[in-house]
Formats: sequence, structure tokens, C-alpha cells
Amino acid sequence: MKRKQIYTGLWASLLLLAPAVTSATSAHATDIQTGQQSVATSQLSASQSTSSQVASDQLVESSRQSQGTSSRSQVAEVPAKTAQTTNNQPVKSAAKAVLNQDYQGAMARGAQQLTTSQDTEVWAALARISSGAQLTTAQKATFHQVFAEELTGMAGHYSATDLERLTIGIAAIGEDPTQFNGINLIAEIIKKAATAGITGQVYGIIALSTQDYGSQANQTINQLIDLVLKQQNTAGGWAFFGSVSDLDITGMTMSALGMHRDQPKVQSALDRAVALLKTTGFVKATGGFLIPGGFSTEENSNSTAMAILGLAAAGVNPVTTFVGDNGATPITNLIAYQKVDGQFRWMMGSDDGALSMSTEQAVYALGQYDYLLKGKGSIYNFKKVVPEPDPEPKPDPKPAPAPKPITPGKKPSGESSSSSSKVDLDKQLPKQPINEADEVPLTGTTATQDALPQTGHQSVWGSVLAGLFMLLGVAGYQTRRLKQR
Repeated sequence: MKRKQIYTGLWASLLLLAPAVTSATSAHATDIQTGQQSVATSQLSASQSTSSQVASDQLVESSRQSQGTSSRSQVAEVPAKTAQTTNNQPVKSAAKAVLNQDYQGAMARGAQQLTTSQDTEVWAALARISSGAQLTTAQKATFHQVFAEELTGMAGHYSATDLERLTIGIAAIGEDPTQFNGINLIAEIIKKAATAGITGQVYGIIALSTQDYGSQANQTINQLIDLVLKQQNTAGGWAFFGSVSDLDITGMTMSALGMHRDQPKVQSALDRAVALLKTTGFVKATGGFLIPGGFSTEENSNSTAMAILGLAAAGVNPVTTFVGDNGATPITNLIAYQKVDGQFRWMMGSDDGALSMSTEQAVYALGQYDYLLKGKGSIYNFKKVVPEPDPEPKPDPKPAPAPKPITPGKKPSGESSSSSSKVDLDKQLPKQPINEADEVPLTGTTATQDALPQTGHQSVWGSVLAGLFMLLGVAGYQTRRLKQR
């Protein structure tokens, strides 16, 4: 009978406990389901957003590449007369059909063509390096061999321009012109440049400025600058012979002087040359340059490339400074000479002439334009930048005084009795930087587990413990009553 009463009390306690456990378990299950749905929804939304963004990016990239390919194929094969006719169309039509602004693509294709054709000229090395291409060890070795054979073939009969051209190539591939193949090219240039013609003087400035070659080379540079400045004509340009400005020589001279714009009278000379190109040389109908002379009476890529080279070396942006009809610029004009295979024509719509030279000049002119936009200076500057050593730490002129020893049980002076028993944790423990991720404790091993709310666990265990205490209390009460009977 007594046992039956005890069992009856226990069952009554379990019945009292069941609603609390059921309620807590249900709440916990709801919290888990809600958390999982929230995380799943968040992940699905992120996945959809990412997929949508990727699809959008791929669509834009595909469209851009398609437009670029179409534009290049149309621009590359446009004859001169057709190009001029198209430039008279409305701006929107011309911009889509003719004006190709992708100078980097044109520069890369030209450089690749020089590599494929195995062009080993000095100017090919300059073009490829100024385009950003990296020469392999084998390619540098090939250029070295070609330059060495050319120097040997001169048999000691060096002209100033030959020495200067080779110096540019040797410096471009990272070698030393002062001791190349047993010859000091810099010393020979110093002897010959001042008495050479305008090209020997211009390229003398460039060659001696490719690296730091000492005080004697610097004195020769200053001497050559003075000689070149005196040869600037009243119109603001320079001529190979006579008094009529020549586009190629003017552009080359500007590229040399552009390396020394801090010299007296250099900037004013460059300003006059830019004014000449604006008022006399620029052809608004095409975006190119032309000053008719003894070498050419028609526009050609070589002259336009040299004008771009000189302007960019002088710090003048040819795209923003020279804008022609329908938005044509010197850059769009030069790109229009490029063939599908990457070569640049000399004359628009014609495969006659030295296309390899036209390609070399076009590529390194675009390279100088790229240098201008990136603030990299001259394409002829191969000086190695030596990083400055880190400065040594300086001792503190006023070191902090050593802390005074504190006798155990004795309060430091100036400290009240109310604060002597407190511990200043801010002073004893170093302050750690606050990381937002550290503010939220992670309880699981996956993102889903970490995102679940934690309130369900607390309510379940609280209800279970409360029920157990209730059950034990009822059982104890029933036992005492039976003993009393």
C-alpha cells in the first residue's frame, strides 16, 4: 500500500513536469528551425547574389571584348580616304566604328609581333621592355650576342649615333655599356657626341642619361643640351637640315630634353615645341600630325609616333591636349595604322615601307604614353633604384624614471585608503585591440551552427532541472507522510 502511494506521487510529479519539458523542447526546436531557415535563407540569398553578379560580370566582359575585337578589326584595315570620310560622321557613330582608344591592347599586340618575328634590333628591345614585357634569359642572351656582333663589325670605326643606339639597347637589357665586349661605349660617346650632327647630339643626351655614368658624362649632357637648344628654330621645332621643322627630329629632341626638364631654358624650349605641334603640326581631321618636308608630304605612323613620344616625355598628354574632329586624338590615329597581325603600317592602307621600324616606333611611343599616365618618367631611364636602409632607432632623450619600490603593507604616498585595496586592471593588463569577430563567441564548427540562437539551450536545461527538483520534492514529501503513518 505504501509503495503504491509512492508510485502515485511520482507519476503525479511527472505529469506536472511534462508540460514544462514539452514547452521548452518545442521552443528549442522552433529556435533551431528558425535559425536554420534564417541561415539557409541568408546563404541562398548570398549564393543568388554572387551568381547574379558573376553572370553580370561575364556578360559585361563578353560584351566589352566583343566590342574591342570588332573595333580593332575595323580600325586595322581602314584606308586613309575611308578613315577621313568616317571621321566626318557624327561623333557617336565615329566613336564606335573608328576611334579605338585601347592603346594598351595595341601596344601588347605590337610587342608580341616583334617577339614572333624575332626582331633583334635595339629598338625592338626598347619597344618590348617599355611595353611591360619581360625578356627571358634566353632572349636577353640573343640581344647581347647581336649587339656584340654589331660592335665587333664596326672594327673600331664608331659613329656617335651607332654607339648611342647600342648603349640604349645594352642598358635596356640590364647590362653595363661602360664594359661591354671589352669596350667602354660611354667614353667613346663623350669623345664624339658634341661634334656630331643633331641626331648624334640628341641621342647622346639620351644614351648618357640611361644610367649614372659619372661627372664627366653629366658635363657632356649639359654641353649637348646647350648645343641642341641653340638649334631650335623660330617656329619652335628642330630640323634634320635646313630651317623647316621636321616632326621626327622634333619629337626625338623633345624626348631627350624631357629627361632634363629641371635644366635652365629646357622647359621653355619644350613649351615652344608643343605650341608648334598645336598650331602647325596637328591635323584635326584625322588626329595625326603632319609638317610637309623633304622626307614626307603625307601623314605616316613614324612621324605621329615620334610626336607622341616627345609630347609624353615632356609631360604633355597627347589625348587631352590634342583633340580633333569627332574626338580623334594622336593615340586613336596611331592605333588605326595597326594591322590585324599586330604590325603597324608606315602609310595608312599600304603595306609598303619598313613595317618593322614603324612597329618598333609605334610600340615604344605608346610605351612612353603609358609611362606618362603612370608617372614613371622616361622609357630611356634604366637607372637602378637602390632602396634606402631603414633608419636606426634613436634613443629616447627623456627616458621614463624607474618606479619606486613599495614596502609591503605600506600605502604609496598620495594614495587614499579607499583606493589602496583596489586593483587597477587597466594598468596591470595590456589593452588588446578589439576584434569584432571576438565579440561573438563561436559555439559550433560550421557557419550554420555558429549562427543558431543560444536561448533554446538555456530554457531546456532550466526546465529539466526545475522538474527534477520538483520530482524529488514530491517523492520526499510522500515518503515522510508514509513514515508518519
